[in-house]
Amino acid sequence: MGHSAADLPSIGERHMGCYQRIIVGTNGSESAQTAVAVAGEFAVRLDIGVTAVSVWKEAGRRSTDAAWAEQNTAAAADVLLATGVTEVTRIELEGTAGALLLEAAEPGTVLIIGGGSLGSSKARLLGSTANHVSHHSQTDVVFTHKIPKRWTTVGLTTDGSASSLTAVRRGYDLALALSARPFLVTSAKTDDDGATTLIDVEGQIAVSDPELFGRDVLTGVPAAEAICNAGWKYDLVVIGNRGMSGPARLLGSVANKVTHDIDTNLLLVNTTH
Repeated sequence: MGHSAADLPSIGERHMGCYQRIIVGTNGSESAQTAVAVAGEFAVRLDIGVTAVSVWKEAGRRSTDAAWAEQNTAAAADVLLATGVTEVTRIELEGTAGALLLEAAEPGTVLIIGGGSLGSSKARLLGSTANHVSHHSQTDVVFTHKIPKRWTTVGLTTDGSASSLTAVRRGYDLALALSARPFLVTSAKTDDDGATTLIDVEGQIAVSDPELFGRDVLTGVPAAEAICNAGWKYDLVVIGNRGMSGPARLLGSVANKVTHDIDTNLLLVNTTH
């Protein structure tokens, strides 16, 4: 028998310890507005505060100033407070956005930024903030692409490895906080192989109610392509960041390809630090 959102634990019963604070980056763009909206919903569900950060830079082709950054954080704060966030902090910094956002994202926080530039090779060559963050963040990062009308499904990708189990557990906690159903997602040569992997993962993950898990076995194409193709099913996809740096990145890791190609919201869980 399947589970619906009504079967999920109430707010008082959920595990709320996955993050202590949200850091959201904003430059006033449409992509940043999506990130702010998602940050507000996460903060309300997790009952934590939000720090809105905007980075300005006088030099260069896209010169900005402190007043511009203050407008960005003020607009973000208005949205967050209207959403129901009870504690909002504003920070404006001068320098390079990617580096300064990483400095602001202290241990225990989750960084939320727009992910629109991740799929653009031109943006990456010109210094995409999202691209820099994806390869260097030592905290978890959510790259936003859309604002769901309702959070209903979260896809927890796993290949059965220890690092992917860390990501699954983090995503499970967040799914419950969002009142969304968590689905274990794996790519395999056959349905039987995939089912075996997921059964093994369920046996290793200590969660309050394993029966809440849905299962999604993807076959027929390479893992990264399969996950991206299945992205439409989920309001949020969760993946570990193994292979986002070093030689594995250059060789085309699954996490790297998914981060750059998926078109739904993505939680990139830091499993390497």
